[in-house]
Amino acid sequence: MSRGTKKRSTFGILLDFILVMLTGGLWLVWILIRYLRNNS
Repeated sequence: MSRGTKKRSTFGILLDFILVMLTGGLWLVWILIRYLRNNS
């Protein structure tokens, strides 16, 4: 189970990195907005 989640999280980080590169940082801004909304 832990092996699968580790692989998925690594893939998720890689996917986020690719999306940030493709969108020129807009994806990173979206993640920040979502994170701030969930914590406030």
